[in-house]
Amino acid sequence: MKVVITGTPGVGKHTVAKSLSTIMGNIPILDINEIILSKCLFTNSEDYKEVDIQKSCEILTLLLSKDEFQNSIIIGHLAPYVINSQLVDFVVVLRRSPYELQKIYQERCYSDSKTRDNINAEILGILSYDASANFDFSKLSEFENSSNLLPSSVAQSIYDMWLDTKSRSFGFIDWISLIQSDPEMLKYIK
Repeated sequence: MKVVITGTPGVGKHTVAKSLSTIMGNIPILDINEIILSKCLFTNSEDYKEVDIQKSCEILTLLLSKDEFQNSIIIGHLAPYVINSQLVDFVVVLRRSPYELQKIYQERCYSDSKTRDNINAEILGILSYDASANFDFSKLSEFENSSNLLPSSVAQSIYDMWLDTKSRSFGFIDWISLIQSDPEMLKYIK
């Protein structure tokens, strides 16, 4: 089984993946960002590093076809763009309150523009939308992570969703209704 965990930076992908790996018998975790960095999968740009989506997809397809990764967890916010849907069994989009993400980004010393871009992406559900465009809907689920939840309980919920497809849900997390009366948060979607 191959499980993808994606979501905006700061939602808890790495932490949850470690717990899920333990639940699933210590299966390997493939970190998309680490693979891209280690293989220098970037296009030529003078201003900034841009990921070469085509080369990244090719490398990840090769990795996921190896026997050692037939049971694995693939993590990264780029998953909807670089993972072939036919190669995975289950995709979880972790979501997190923009208020929690704002605190996390402050702790990580994100720039104002990086904070704005990522909170905007979370509020608008961009990764959920892109995941639904790339992966079969039957493979998708969203899960709202929170600092109030233990990573092991989130991982257990994900594992339970994998076992029981009826427990999956997608498209119900809506941050717009949460932030619509907060001018401080509305600035992120302007």
